[in-house]
Amino acid sequence: MTTIGINTLVYMDALRNGTPQSELLATIAAHGITLAEVRREYIADNAEYDAIANAAAQQHMTLFYSVPESITVNGEPNPQFEQYLGEAARMGARNVKFNQGDIKDVDATVLQRIDNQAAARNLTLSIENDQTPQNGTFACTQASLDHITANGSTIGYTFDLGNWYWRDENAQQAFNRLVDYITVFHLKNVNGSQDKSQLATTMLQDGVIDWQPMLDRLSASIPVFLEFPIPAEQVAEQVDIVRHAIAHS
Repeated sequence: MTTIGINTLVYMDALRNGTPQSELLATIAAHGITLAEVRREYIADNAEYDAIANAAAQQHMTLFYSVPESITVNGEPNPQFEQYLGEAARMGARNVKFNQGDIKDVDATVLQRIDNQAAARNLTLSIENDQTPQNGTFACTQASLDHITANGSTIGYTFDLGNWYWRDENAQQAFNRLVDYITVFHLKNVNGSQDKSQLATTMLQDGVIDWQPMLDRLSASIPVFLEFPIPAEQVAEQVDIVRHAIAHS
């Protein structure tokens, strides 16, 4: 059965009000969710890494770690790459997600070093298509994944469904062409506005993306994360919608 995860972005209102992510893990667990993705940009201080680790252990929860930095910079691993892996290991996380950076152009030996560093900490890695011109177009994402695969790297791919709209890309076509690379799926829907100032995420049932058939094509080993702001009183409903879609896929 496909594992449903919650990225802490779901609780954007709480994050903006200063609620630590360690406190959100119990809230996530209350929905019967055993997989959470914490975000580095909302970790307020050094002590929070240990607080997250303790909360995850208490809730018997698997953690993923989202780092909004490039995995490679100027043809080399990010200068803070080892630090980020250390933070993930300290929390007991399993996977670390990065932006693509210039990974499509790096030498095979750089990919090997990245793989080795992650393996040494029992971590898996992924890159995603974000909302930026540098890391979010179909062309750069395809090139990054082709390069990773051609060189035998173990770096995976977090497919972010909604982000394609910020780059005027066709999300369905992107899914069709990249589905075999996907190791993590970030699920969100959008209003489809052509005016980028009005483009926004919606509740899953309200947007323009026909996402449910996509879940049918994903292996059960690929976790599906809710990763968009949801009013606290609607989280249970959104989780139930995904559960229903998975049960009927």
